[in-house]
Amino acid sequence: MNYLNYNRYEQKSEQNANTNLDQDLTNSRQQKYAKSEPEIKQWIFNVLSIPQLTIDVYASRSLDLMDILRDGELLCKLGNLLEISNNPCSKYKSSKMPFMQMENISFFLKACEIIGISHDEIFQTIDLYERKDPYQIIITLISFSRRANEINSTKFPNVIGPKIVKVKPTVPKKPINLSTKQLV
Repeated sequence: MNYLNYNRYEQKSEQNANTNLDQDLTNSRQQKYAKSEPEIKQWIFNVLSIPQLTIDVYASRSLDLMDILRDGELLCKLGNLLEISNNPCSKYKSSKMPFMQMENISFFLKACEIIGISHDEIFQTIDLYERKDPYQIIITLISFSRRANEINSTKFPNVIGPKIVKVKPTVPKKPINLSTKQLV
């Protein structure tokens, strides 16, 4: 082995030197979105009992999740299944007007807040309507599926995404030689 050869430290990575950190993060989130999108669409169709004929129409138009949810109607239908008091999703209207569609999305987001989804897991209306951050919609729907399952497991029988660990691991005690009190 030649120790004067500097190539031995070369790292094989998938990092692209032609992009910056923001672009790398955006690409990573786009890949995660593409990986999770089919599962999310199938979950929505199953929960709302959408007939196969309608699903085939979505598929024939090659609509992705962002296109399907853009008007906010399916989101509000999901929110209506929660059966919570003062449900904002019950006010949704079917419309082609952008401000009405954005209002439908905001009704769903208010319902997410009511059921206790944390603010860092909830997307902004513009994330969906203008396709700013597709993966954040995935995160919100995963969190929604968990909370909805806890609230009404008959209407939301399946949970999507990774499972939450309920039992926290025990923290090992420090060895005596590393403790803050040293024996002298």
